[in-house]
Amino acid sequence: MYVTRIQLEDIKGFSGQRSVDLELPGRSGWIVLAGRNSSGKSTLLQAVALALGGPDVARGLNPDFSGWLARRAPGGMAAVEVERQPHADVFVEPDTRSERCMLLGLEWARSSSRSAQRLQNLEMRALPGVVSAAWSGPWASNPQGWFCAGYGPFRRLTGAAGSSHSRDSSVPPGPTATLFREDASLAESVTWAVDLHHRKLEESQAAWEKGETLRGEQGTLSGEDPEQVAGPLLETVLALLRDGLLPGRYQVRGVSADGLWVSERDITDEAFPLREMSDGYRTVAALVLDIVRQLHAAYGRLSTGPTLEGGTAVLEPGVVLIDEVDAHLHVTWQRRIGDWLRTHFPNIQFIVTSHSPYICQAADEDALIRLPGPEEDQPPTVVSQDLYRRVVYGSADDAALSELFGLETPFSSRAEQQRQRLVKLERKVYDGTASSQEKAEYKELSRLLTSSLQTRVAEVAARLEEDR
Repeated sequence: MYVTRIQLEDIKGFSGQRSVDLELPGRSGWIVLAGRNSSGKSTLLQAVALALGGPDVARGLNPDFSGWLARRAPGGMAAVEVERQPHADVFVEPDTRSERCMLLGLEWARSSSRSAQRLQNLEMRALPGVVSAAWSGPWASNPQGWFCAGYGPFRRLTGAAGSSHSRDSSVPPGPTATLFREDASLAESVTWAVDLHHRKLEESQAAWEKGETLRGEQGTLSGEDPEQVAGPLLETVLALLRDGLLPGRYQVRGVSADGLWVSERDITDEAFPLREMSDGYRTVAALVLDIVRQLHAAYGRLSTGPTLEGGTAVLEPGVVLIDEVDAHLHVTWQRRIGDWLRTHFPNIQFIVTSHSPYICQAADEDALIRLPGPEEDQPPTVVSQDLYRRVVYGSADDAALSELFGLETPFSSRAEQQRQRLVKLERKVYDGTASSQEKAEYKELSRLLTSSLQTRVAEVAARLEEDR
């Protein structure tokens, strides 16, 4: 499924003129929600996850919705319209009838005590019969397809696993736990990879004991039982992780009983555990590994195909929500992560939040959304074409200085002080009142304050002149 519309009314800061009614591209791609702190980016992602998951999942994720409603509002609602993919999104009751587009949503209403709040189903008046379809489809206890995974900014490899520590143990929260709980981790993804490794060894041993032979380097068995797929599945996962995911000279080497191992690309005989690397490496590897695990759990398979560069792409569709996707990532990695995820999961609709102009530069057309600050009385909106082009085709400074981020200057406070001094000196130089010492200071500041971009432009211009 893909999200085509998001609506929020009287949910936290989204009330009155700030209520949300966003139309999204109903397709795979990279959708970015950008805004200042306290603009509601995390709330919006959480609301989407709750609407897609349904009331049972919502209670498991967060049974206490104190503070969820806007002040003095008697109730609130969060709704999404989704377009299902018939080949992937299956109703658990085969006779269920539904349009391809569905409305899913929840509403909250204050109780008479004014301190507690209760969770209710949203009446789906726009699409008759959609309530029963929702319970047979995306809101089913064990949905078939209808893929949605969500990740908060704390994407750890260690700690409590997300799906095993629901606050309501009778209702598993599903694959969006880290969006709501900072203590939830992605440890299960590594456990899953280790389990595949063990099963691969068991399959190989069983094959040898039966006198069968291994064929190929990927551990696929001749006369293979359809249930014995751990070996090829593990190799698919490793091929994905090795395909330019980690920047610099490192790559994922393999899996053992101790977890994922990494080595330098040119040194194949020395490897070390991924857990010994920096947060950036661990965060990205955990995110990608967990997306693959959740896709396999939802569909029971991993359909793959080649990327344009000959790498491995996973072809299942669905929605992935990522809060602060730039967290822990160096700027060079922030520039690459959007394109990498979009290339290797070409049928996934990524909806991400970010403070980084580099993340925004990967946004699809009509998919860059500005969330106004808490002091602005206006709703989130898709940015204009002019602003979109300025962000995507300009520099990071162009994006940071735009209304998308509202940065007043890209320079440090010390640089700003020196620039003010430079302006004063420049006036003296041009009106002929500057002393020799002031002229020397003016030249030095002019050289010092030349930006790297100006320097690069000058270098390119010089090379072009030499070519002539």
